[in-house]
Amino acid sequence: MHIEDTFDVLYTHTEGEPLCIVHSGISYPASTTILEKWQFLKDEYDWLRLALMREPRGHKDMVGVFVTPPSSPEFDAGLIYMDATKWQFMCGHGTIAIAMAMVARGMVKRSPDGITTIRFETLAGLVTAQVESRDGRVLSTKFQNVPAYLAYRDIEFDLPDLGRLKADVVWGGNYFGVIDISGTSLRIAPENGKELVSYGLAARDALRKLVQPQHPVEAHINSLDFITFWHAPTIDGAFYKNVHVFGVGQLDRAPGGTAMSGMLAMFEARGKIGMNETIRAEGLLGSGVYEGAVIGETDLNGTRAVIPTIKGKANLLGSARWTFDRNDPVDQGFLVA
Repeated sequence: MHIEDTFDVLYTHTEGEPLCIVHSGISYPASTTILEKWQFLKDEYDWLRLALMREPRGHKDMVGVFVTPPSSPEFDAGLIYMDATKWQFMCGHGTIAIAMAMVARGMVKRSPDGITTIRFETLAGLVTAQVESRDGRVLSTKFQNVPAYLAYRDIEFDLPDLGRLKADVVWGGNYFGVIDISGTSLRIAPENGKELVSYGLAARDALRKLVQPQHPVEAHINSLDFITFWHAPTIDGAFYKNVHVFGVGQLDRAPGGTAMSGMLAMFEARGKIGMNETIRAEGLLGSGVYEGAVIGETDLNGTRAVIPTIKGKANLLGSARWTFDRNDPVDQGFLVA
């Protein structure tokens, strides 16, 4: 046994969805953009992503974030998200969690008025979080996400056993294929996890053959990575219940912040919600809701987009000091199907 590297991380969950926060231990090249920091991590620390996200330190559904120095004074920190199979452009549950954790752990100065603003640089753009504190407790995060839009409407495709379905493709920090399964027998519940994963991966494969999204402004964003199934809620006051399938069969536990941003754009474009109307989204576990609203509109190089806000809460689970031995054959992690 030979220890070569040691890293300290924090663990949180947002309505059951985990986050591993890598907040120290990496010296990023000076004067680099967020894209250059991302390339640096891919070149030099992809082994750490694999080791933290996968077994034996993590698991297939783990999500993580590298907290980086800001690239310019307009930002307070950079966030580069990852999971067990790839990198993510943005992550809503992660933004809720890291913002609360930074205030709770004194990583940023807490505002005396109870609302601490943190400006994050992400691979998808600027995300501004407002963290609410009261009586020594950190209560919630409300963040203004990158502009969201409806990219494709009513894409028809077939799924075995479920029949002919329609999907919208939305952008809200990642691209999602959004599918209303109200008219099918499939229901969103933890006990149906294997079915949801199987249908989700099949739906993504089908949609990838039919559409190829490209972000209007960010040239590096051009992949459809997530499938969102939704139907009527089970929590009183919620607008819908949904679940998100990604990677090689990861299943999001939370209501989904980037997904809700895209869903808000979809509902607004279809006339289902109005400007500044707050709605609530329920996730897989049914443990709680996110609140979301469209607060404005903007233009993305000729594409109409809306400005979404998402509010939720996270809990701090603990911290870990992980050691790594490059001679250990499973030190960089593994996945079991």
